[in-house]
Amino acid sequence: MPVETENMDNNLPLPPEKLPKCWNEEERMNALFSPFRSKSVNPQDWISKYKFWHNIIYEWLKHTMQCSFSITDLNQTFKRKGCSPLCLVSVVEELLRNNEIIPESEFLKEPCGSWTTWSIDTFVKRPLVWSFSKVKSYVVNNEVNKETRYIHIQIVRELGKTILSILEEKKENILVPFSEVVKSCKSKVNQNMSDDTVMLVLIWLRREKMVAFTNSVNESDLLIKIAVHSSDNITEIEEGLYKLSKQENELVKEIQLLEEQKVNIINQTKSYLAKGLRQVAKTHLSKKLKLEKTITNRVQTLENIQALILSIQDTCTNTAVLSLYKTGSNVLKKLNESGLTETNVKDVMDSLSEALEEQNEVQLMLSETLKSNDSDVDLEQELEELMKLDDNAFPVIPSTKLSSDVDELEQSFKNVHIESTTTLNTSSSKSSSQSIRNKQKLTQPECV
Repeated sequence: MPVETENMDNNLPLPPEKLPKCWNEEERMNALFSPFRSKSVNPQDWISKYKFWHNIIYEWLKHTMQCSFSITDLNQTFKRKGCSPLCLVSVVEELLRNNEIIPESEFLKEPCGSWTTWSIDTFVKRPLVWSFSKVKSYVVNNEVNKETRYIHIQIVRELGKTILSILEEKKENILVPFSEVVKSCKSKVNQNMSDDTVMLVLIWLRREKMVAFTNSVNESDLLIKIAVHSSDNITEIEEGLYKLSKQENELVKEIQLLEEQKVNIINQTKSYLAKGLRQVAKTHLSKKLKLEKTITNRVQTLENIQALILSIQDTCTNTAVLSLYKTGSNVLKKLNESGLTETNVKDVMDSLSEALEEQNEVQLMLSETLKSNDSDVDLEQELEELMKLDDNAFPVIPSTKLSSDVDELEQSFKNVHIESTTTLNTSSSKSSSQSIRNKQKLTQPECV
């Protein structure tokens, strides 16, 4: 059954501002509506044409808030001047090869038998566009089946983020019914979003382990919760709390309605008394008494349900705490088994103390001052004794006498220097004369 698209001016697939600029160019659109030629002939033209249809299909699905489509839907949607595109089969085949779309039948497959049973029970009750009992193959008699439905993965992911954010806003409720999710999507996202789209997106979220959902007992509506962990499932306790909370809300509404009826009866009774119709007033008064009794019973039931909800919540909390205690106990036992006993700890602490004492002794020895052989001499005492010596032991020489003595010493040194110099000169002249005479003797001829 084809998906109904939004009514647009001039039967356009998209609003004018979202359509490609070439939509009104006859020559270009004729080329785009024609079948694909071989990619090897003109690769650039083939890629450009495929990109056009790839983008416009995505924009159409995004605008209409759909994630499921068939080739028949595309032919009907993109019909222009009475002509449908002749290339959409090739476009869908390429999308399949690129894993951008998958057949809806594959999308809904689940290995678990109970999942399949649940899906049948859920989808049969609603006028959905798919059926598990009649899965059609992609190709029939070597021809493409144009009724086969496909899921656009990118659209599903984007809508999944939107629906997940809506569920996160309802964190005060552990479980959220499907009808409430659909209502929120239509009010906050897009009024045209269908139940089918919401269901497909929820199935995607469940496959991605982001949400969990199941049917509650004796309930036709689907219950959904955000999965904190990938293994999260809806438990019987959560379903029971949901049922009790729902009954609590219904009782509160019923009590409010009964209170309003009671006020109306009181007002009617007063009006009848004002008119002098006492018997009629009495009959209304008896209704009021019966109504008050009913209200009392409802209030007592409401109190019981509220007390039961609190007890269940306390029990869940206590169970969680007990589970944590058990986990902690098991961890401690494993640690004790690894050698953490009182005796071992005492031995380790004693050994540690001994090691620390030895370390302190080593530090003290290393910090001692090194002593030389003269360490026994008391230098301070020697200095004191020197200071106590009589000044006569070291007489003071007058400065005038000291200066004259210095002058005499300097003159003596000068005389010694002169005499030594003269002596050296005399000796050197004598030695040179002797050497000359020796040379003459050697040069004279020997007489016979």
